[in-house]
Amino acid sequence: MNLVKNLKSLIVLLFAVLVAGNSWSADGATLTTDGTLTFTVRTLSNNATYSPRNVLAIWIKDAQGNFIISRKVMAANRKQHLVKWVASSSNNVVNAITGATLSNHQTHTISWDCRDLNGNLVPDGNYEIWVEFTERNSNSGGAVGPSTKVVFTKGTEVTSPVIADESFFKNMELVYTPLNVGISDDIKSLISFVAFPNPFNTNLNVSFDLPESDFVNVSVYDLSGKRMVELVNQDLPRGANSFSWDAKMGNGQKLTSGVYSIRIVYQGKMFMHKVVFSN
Repeated sequence: MNLVKNLKSLIVLLFAVLVAGNSWSADGATLTTDGTLTFTVRTLSNNATYSPRNVLAIWIKDAQGNFIISRKVMAANRKQHLVKWVASSSNNVVNAITGATLSNHQTHTISWDCRDLNGNLVPDGNYEIWVEFTERNSNSGGAVGPSTKVVFTKGTEVTSPVIADESFFKNMELVYTPLNVGISDDIKSLISFVAFPNPFNTNLNVSFDLPESDFVNVSVYDLSGKRMVELVNQDLPRGANSFSWDAKMGNGQKLTSGVYSIRIVYQGKMFMHKVVFSN
């Protein structure tokens, strides 16, 4: 009887873990918590050689200093002048917003789904968001540009630390939300999200109507939680937005038949939408 009772308790515990969106090790210690992070920063010029023109990078590292993923690299052919980012990332821009040299300083927003370059969830713990920009040509002996880092804890609790302004980095905001806390079906109704046909075997048409212009991330995951591809990762205008997806993953290969989840992040909240692909 005790064995049956213990087995029932174990099943209940495992079910609770799955509902919470966490992965656990065999000894019961939490390994990973699914979630999403948004980070915003406004850069200010340090009046260097090419001011206000600048190149910029925002990337993630773990507490041991290991590179996890780049989220924004605005530099095009001038990446080499982002000295700290290059040393950390070896010029890796996979899954990052990329673009040309910026003509002015501005506010930047990035999102991170707590996954590495291969789309896999990273362990809970402390992580660092790094920001670097430069208005100089480092190859000519110019000084390394300004940089900063913000540390946060990825786990089962919502995190939104107060971040002090610095000389060249202002209005920094960070919000990390575990998946089981941040899901809101109200957002789906608010933006009138539609994905059709469903099931689909060629293209999936996605449309939504934003009440106001803001940063939006739309990504696709398999049932194990692995990221297949990012479809949208940028500021979008108020009003109707739409796109078509050809069921290709980030590496250009087609999905295999199965059930997938589209995760939409808007204004710090998210919701999930299941779709079925039949190849």
